[in-house]
Amino acid sequence: MKAKTYTNRLPVILAIVALLAFAASGCQPEATPLEREHESHDAPGLSAVTLGEGEKLQVVATTNIVGDVVSIVGGDRIALTTLMGVGVDPHSYVPTPTDTAAVHDAHAVFANGAGLEEFLAEMLDSAGGDAVEIHLSDGLELRKTEAEDEHEHEHEEGDPHVWFDVQNVIQWVETIEGALAALDPANAEVYRANAEAYVDQLEELDAWIVEQVATIPQANRKLVTNHPAFGYFADRYGLEQIGAVYPISPSSEPSARDITELEKAIREYGAPAVFTESTVNPKLAEQVAKDTGVKLVPLYTGSLGGPGSGIESYVELMRYDVTAIVEALR
Repeated sequence: MKAKTYTNRLPVILAIVALLAFAASGCQPEATPLEREHESHDAPGLSAVTLGEGEKLQVVATTNIVGDVVSIVGGDRIALTTLMGVGVDPHSYVPTPTDTAAVHDAHAVFANGAGLEEFLAEMLDSAGGDAVEIHLSDGLELRKTEAEDEHEHEHEEGDPHVWFDVQNVIQWVETIEGALAALDPANAEVYRANAEAYVDQLEELDAWIVEQVATIPQANRKLVTNHPAFGYFADRYGLEQIGAVYPISPSSEPSARDITELEKAIREYGAPAVFTESTVNPKLAEQVAKDTGVKLVPLYTGSLGGPGSGIESYVELMRYDVTAIVEALR
């Protein structure tokens, strides 16, 4: 059985439900502010699953960044399997039989969505099972990169790298909480408490990034990366993504003209650095940095770091990347 897809269109659905409820029941006591706030986290269309005594909700996450956020909201009330290990590029991931079995047995599959996991639809078809498929990017305003406008558009839905705007991940948390609570209502209060505590942490992270970027001279706020992964980061925090070694994705080789144009832009804008990625071969980026005489700075983009790396969570990834960017550009 093909997995069902849950799309985050909560505001519209909730408005319709509210109107129907009012018409059917007449005047009712007005919801408290806390109740109204939590209504936006609900997940219409998801039904509670039947769990045996001591049985946990079986949950799959695609990337380890998604997995980290899901694990914090779910805590010890879920059994989580993350498909992509450390250092795996989501653009080139190939599912294993073990991964397919985990999807078959799952109650829910959480994905970034927006075309990042190109393998997912086929994998869900072959896995079977009754898992609901939840795309965390549904409902977010997706952007297009300049490279996607100029080249063949690989991600038809838009730029999938939404996690580089912390406010988007806060919306992830709300979606995850609503889905878990709908599937496992007995633990809804636990999921709510976990989500609220994590949102506080993310709001602090967002404010810290704003403060850090403000220390970069305006003229230096130029990003050159391996591929266009930092569009949301640039838009949110006031930088400009002026070019990438791989204009579309690391799976699409750039042309000689692409490299020439990139090196021209680096010189023209005076970009101080080229930023590489932990999941992508840095060879081409090294050559561009050498040709233009700028620094080469490694970042984490599509994957967390391994044990002991200090980049074992989404928050740590963002703090590492921001620190590296600020130090290189300042």
